[in-house]
Amino acid sequence: MNRTIVGVLCLALLCALSTTAFALETKLSGFYKLRAISNNISAGNNFIGDLEDNAKSETMVDQRLRMKLDTKVNENLSFTYYAEVDMQWGGKQYGGGTRNNGGGIGADVVNLETKNLYIDVKIPGTTSAVRLGQQGVADHYDYSFFAADMSGLKYNTSFGGTKLTAGWFKLDEADFKKSDDVTLWVLQAGFKPSENLKLGADYYYYQNQGNNTGYATYFGTADIKQISGNAGPNDNWSATRSETDLHYLGGHGEYRLDNLVLSGWVNLNVGTVDNLTINGTATDIDVQGFAARLKAKTDLGGVKLAASGTYFSGDDDLSDGDADFIVNPLATESFAFATDGFMIMTPDVNWNSVGQYGFAMVDSAWAGYGLISANVTASFMPTHTTYIKGGVGYFASLEDTVKDDRTDRNGTTLGTEVFLRAGIKVAENLDVSINGAYASLGDFYDNNGGGKSANVATTDIDDPYEAYVQVTLSF
Repeated sequence: MNRTIVGVLCLALLCALSTTAFALETKLSGFYKLRAISNNISAGNNFIGDLEDNAKSETMVDQRLRMKLDTKVNENLSFTYYAEVDMQWGGKQYGGGTRNNGGGIGADVVNLETKNLYIDVKIPGTTSAVRLGQQGVADHYDYSFFAADMSGLKYNTSFGGTKLTAGWFKLDEADFKKSDDVTLWVLQAGFKPSENLKLGADYYYYQNQGNNTGYATYFGTADIKQISGNAGPNDNWSATRSETDLHYLGGHGEYRLDNLVLSGWVNLNVGTVDNLTINGTATDIDVQGFAARLKAKTDLGGVKLAASGTYFSGDDDLSDGDADFIVNPLATESFAFATDGFMIMTPDVNWNSVGQYGFAMVDSAWAGYGLISANVTASFMPTHTTYIKGGVGYFASLEDTVKDDRTDRNGTTLGTEVFLRAGIKVAENLDVSINGAYASLGDFYDNNGGGKSANVATTDIDDPYEAYVQVTLSF
């Protein structure tokens, strides 16, 4: 199958190159973003961060630069290079090999990251195109499964009101001489039956062959043990798991009715994890999880309002051989519901080098306890250069008592988060904003820990907060 894919791609590329002579046109775009941050969430260089007892306030400044260079070779062929530089002021210097460094005195560090590197090939005389290389790929479920950069190829085509996408991506090659690759297959279809109605269907297949330890699959045990990768010194899960096959089937839709937009999605996760050790006993796990979301949006006198409800199934006994929840092997590469605007319980859309967070997902949904949430947000622009957005969200697990070696909880309430963002465009393409959020934690975190790596016994977890001033230059 791989040879067929490469053959088709080469043929398309030859057609594109033969249509016209080379006439390079180059465009540079991107942004620079700086944040001055204050919080009580142990972040450091940890993407997710940790919730803690007796948490201390932290302050830091981080920044991100992204530059995208698009080069048009001819009407059917183009090339894109997307670079990124992240750092924290006062961070490490005089070194290389670790991202987000270079902010210390003297600077001088190898910190240029290649985010995307691909070519786009339009097949002459058709509506089809192929993208080959390292590229951004996202699901159609509020990025709750993955929104990441990955290497592979993607085919797009359209006919009538239908759009189709097929993709093949290699997440980890591992040993070139063995069949132990980690691969993601993507099929996406979009339909527009009428002017007011959009529908879509998707299929994702995650395949981890052999005992590859390249990508983690969270099963939410006491210390968030992982089937593969980043396991603790006393964990032997990766040594006994033989193969993982996960299938995600879903549908999504949007309907516009005058000043009201209704949208939603459902997703079913089925699959198997072979020969996984739980409590010292090897077993095969059958995965059968379910997730769904409904959302309504409207505009009242210039105020944009949105309300949504989300559900992820949970499991009270993983040791029975069934994982009755969504298993996400790409959890650290997802940005679930980031566009809602919350900063703590779901990932922060403005994340740079620290502060991805998303504790409701990491501690509950992906850890097997399930998740139910409801939130309301509002945004408006008092003037053409100023804007305000705020919201409140309630988050809870479905399970609090489990029969395997995950931590039993005192209750199901994760907490309630409120956030507020206010900004002004001080000049063309230059934006300054103040952003803040606070989460009042519930009994899920009482007397039994929380956080991605701090999921151990403790007296209590402090209510987390974060605030930052952000300066963004777009070009």
